[in-house]
Amino acid sequence: MRARTWIVALALINTTPAVLAGTCEATSAKTHTPLVELYTSEGCSSCPPADRWLSTLKGRDNVVALAFHVDYWDYIGWKDRFAEPRNSQRQRDWARQTGAGTIYTPQVLVDGRDARAWRGGDPLSSAQTNEPATARIHLRADSGATGTRLNAQVSAPPDRAARLIVARFEHGHQSRVEAGENDGRTLHHDYVVRDWEVHDLPASGTLDTQLQFLPGERTGGFAAYVEDARTGRILQSVALGDCT
Repeated sequence: MRARTWIVALALINTTPAVLAGTCEATSAKTHTPLVELYTSEGCSSCPPADRWLSTLKGRDNVVALAFHVDYWDYIGWKDRFAEPRNSQRQRDWARQTGAGTIYTPQVLVDGRDARAWRGGDPLSSAQTNEPATARIHLRADSGATGTRLNAQVSAPPDRAARLIVARFEHGHQSRVEAGENDGRTLHHDYVVRDWEVHDLPASGTLDTQLQFLPGERTGGFAAYVEDARTGRILQSVALGDCT
């Protein structure tokens, strides 16, 4: 279970729910915390069940979850407003890196491995949650009306060719789809990735970096994880909710 310390909590100073103020921090657990990545699209008729499954992970502090909306289904009639070309490229990079034959939606990855067991099963049952973590991540967020300044301190095995990925995610999004495969449906989304950055770790395996994120549209938080750049395996992950 990750450690979490609230340093100060200030009153909301804006009527926009996602404009928060305060300072908070989180440190990754001593054991491995699995990362779940969902690649999804509002233009994909088979994706809503996966979106709903991902929402069931809310409230669990022993897993980190993210939903990357991809843009390669936009052409069939409905443009997913959460989709980004770089999200699609991340999925393609994963396939090339791991030798996977194809990419698809909805695709669930657990710690960088394809996990189809979400359909009626538990893809987290095989995650190595009791193993000692091979990386450590500490996040400190300072949030205000202009956004969030996030400090990330990372340590990982030296010369591992590792990289840190930090994503801003949001909960509670809703879309009324008016075209394409989901025409007429109202879709609900949690863990929606709105922005993300990648920072390579130096050969020493330690990194101390500052990141800046604009105010969110809705409340959510930040997810940070260390990835082996050669294999795509996730060494460790941690999530930090918005400071309130």
